[in-house]
Amino acid sequence: MKVAISARMLKAFPDDGISRFTNEVVKRIIKNNPGHRFALIFDREQEGVTIFSPNTEQYLLKPAARHPLQWYIWHEWQLPGLLKKTGADIFLSPDGILSLRSGVPSIAVIHDLNFYHRPYDIPKHISLYYRYFFRKFAQKAVRIITVSDFCKRDISSCLKIDPGLIDIAYNGVSEYFTPAEIHVTDKFRKELTGGNPYFLFVGRFSPRKNIAGVINGYNRFRGSTDLRHKLVLTGRKLFLNRKTDSIIRSSPWSGDIILTGPRHDEELRLLYASATALVFVSWFEGFGIPAAEAMRCGTPVILSNTTSLPEVGGEAALYSDPGDIEEICLAMVKIATDGDLRQSLAMKGETESKKFTWDKTAEIVWQSIEKAAGIRK
Repeated sequence: MKVAISARMLKAFPDDGISRFTNEVVKRIIKNNPGHRFALIFDREQEGVTIFSPNTEQYLLKPAARHPLQWYIWHEWQLPGLLKKTGADIFLSPDGILSLRSGVPSIAVIHDLNFYHRPYDIPKHISLYYRYFFRKFAQKAVRIITVSDFCKRDISSCLKIDPGLIDIAYNGVSEYFTPAEIHVTDKFRKELTGGNPYFLFVGRFSPRKNIAGVINGYNRFRGSTDLRHKLVLTGRKLFLNRKTDSIIRSSPWSGDIILTGPRHDEELRLLYASATALVFVSWFEGFGIPAAEAMRCGTPVILSNTTSLPEVGGEAALYSDPGDIEEICLAMVKIATDGDLRQSLAMKGETESKKFTWDKTAEIVWQSIEKAAGIRK
């Protein structure tokens, strides 16, 4: 069998959930299935990408597709001919965008429908493209893969898809996320916050991540206690961040709010492991990789009680209504002041997070490919 894979999101340094899913899954299905052939289709040169093996071919298909018009040209005008040329039996799209003109059976990985429920959180031209085309992509796909039971139900309901055609492949946690020794976390905190404990947010800065709720909860926490925890915000600004910037500037404790920018691998692991808690109270998540990563590092988590996050946290998290600042604050107070609770949540979190491995994710993705090819029922 020959599997063509959209490698547009294959990056040397993944910076969001889709690119991490793509990197972790693609390298595993290629390695684990040496008897099959794979065609990786890039839309631009990717320095540092090392997913190579004897059973893999690489293609560069231009133009680079980083805008809805370019997405359309790449998938509808350029891709069908290349898929035919490669002799692909199956096309896998880790970002969910398919070619409606190609006759090759296709699998779409749809990570969530945030654009359907919260279209105002992203630029209008992207929102219009997603809302118009993803229903068509879902109906075109021979199978759909998604990352939580919540998303499966949401896709089935909103896009009118038979749930029997949707496979759940939970996101995983990369192997380098582990707890750190106390002397290591003490040193890291000293360098980052002068030794002060801190609450942490990790993720792209976009409105649906509810960073405003995290900051306002922190403001209430500082105003109602004499604790001197800092707040560390880690991630890349995406779009529509004026409100977040304004809230940070107007905070009475703005000097204690630290923006680190994006961080990868070992430094991100230490950010998790050294934190008092991860505060991840998004309005909408398809999975919530930072929650699982923090739990694997032995860090307590405060999560939204909505969408997919209760699936990830299980009984190992404190939950809050993302719109209730007082609830967010009280959860922060509980974790900051109750050592037994912190230890209990940390132990439960490590256990709970072990359900999420990229090996399992890749196995389910491959099973979905086999179903699409008629190999597996």
